[in-house]
Amino acid sequence: MMRFPFVRGSTPLRGVALCLTYFWVSCLIVTSLPGCSSTPVPVATVDEAAVARYRAAGYALPAAALIETRRISGPVTEAPWTISLTRPADHQMRPLIIFLPSLGEDDTAPVRWIETWAHAGYAVLVIQALRDDANVWSTPDARSGDFERIARARFADDLMADRIAHLARLLTQVRTRSLRGEAGLDGLDWNHLALAGADLGGYTVQCIAMSAPAALAAAHWPLAPQAYLVISPYALRNPPATPAVPAAAPVLMISSRDDVDAYGVVTDPAIRRLAFDRLGNGDDTYFELGSATHRWLGGAVVLSAVPEATPRPRPIAADEGPGGPGGRRRNAGHGHDEMAPERDDPESVADRKARADSRAERVAAASRTLTQSALTVVSFEAVTVAYLDAWLRDRPAARDWLTNSAPRWLQNGDRLKHR
Repeated sequence: MMRFPFVRGSTPLRGVALCLTYFWVSCLIVTSLPGCSSTPVPVATVDEAAVARYRAAGYALPAAALIETRRISGPVTEAPWTISLTRPADHQMRPLIIFLPSLGEDDTAPVRWIETWAHAGYAVLVIQALRDDANVWSTPDARSGDFERIARARFADDLMADRIAHLARLLTQVRTRSLRGEAGLDGLDWNHLALAGADLGGYTVQCIAMSAPAALAAAHWPLAPQAYLVISPYALRNPPATPAVPAAAPVLMISSRDDVDAYGVVTDPAIRRLAFDRLGNGDDTYFELGSATHRWLGGAVVLSAVPEATPRPRPIAADEGPGGPGGRRRNAGHGHDEMAPERDDPESVADRKARADSRAERVAAASRTLTQSALTVVSFEAVTVAYLDAWLRDRPAARDWLTNSAPRWLQNGDRLKHR
């Protein structure tokens, strides 16, 4: 036990102060002993400088607008529906993007691209046409675990016809309310709009884009998009019975070399390219990313520094030798002076160095992966915003960039094919 001396003639208050002084000095001594120091756990990080250089060399995005999101519901007297609208907060007249999300997602799905396009000055209306498309994984059928069968049923032709007809009725209501100037739906430019979607939503966009005018008229389809944007397109391996009808507006299809879904509908990325090849002869573009998963393409993008999970060794207490609690390491037969300072044996030093090197390599690999994902985000944002600017805002500079500059700017592994 440490004793704290008192200075002769000191007051009790001064003695207390001296006690506190000795206490804090003791704490500093203990924490400065070998083995007690705390080193930061290494984490994976994005190379922000590399991302900034890549972004600066690409398509010039506008200054990010302040945005807002609100949900709008249908009348209680009809089949219930709810949609989300994300848009610049100034409520000025904006070109409109109608986005259909992936299978199993509703209008509140965290899709990164919705905010990207809203920040670029577009209003984005998110709609899941059929309630069962959103709730598919919580149905009694899903408890069987046969997710492939359940998912394939949602892509069936007869259900697609019902989906398009229901979407047509819903959009007719929304557009009518918007054109009346209803608060929350005001300022939407229905004459300059794109229809976009991912996964099942993307396939729905494909089917609408490739439908004959007579079929759309029969479904009372109310819109005439200036552009279509399809993320993770879908196609059957067997060729269609009738030749494809060229889309009435340009189509941009986006996929990747890793674009396979988790529920087994598409297990070969070549199916995505087949969907593009079967488009009629139109002004269409295929954008293939070198590295992106199906969920990533659908907007589930997370860029974060994840702490290294390797467990750290327990700190050695001040009165504990390397041989274990309560004792020093002994080297019997070698005349070791037990009062001499302890040294780490060469094997322990090598083990610690190997462990540190392994941790550093894992952190470096994770950092490269995060940086690659961040660069791919920049590619996706630049190409899609330029495409929207080209066709919804009729900007020749955006078309020129997509045709001439983008193929040279894209990082290795990405490719842009224009028909």
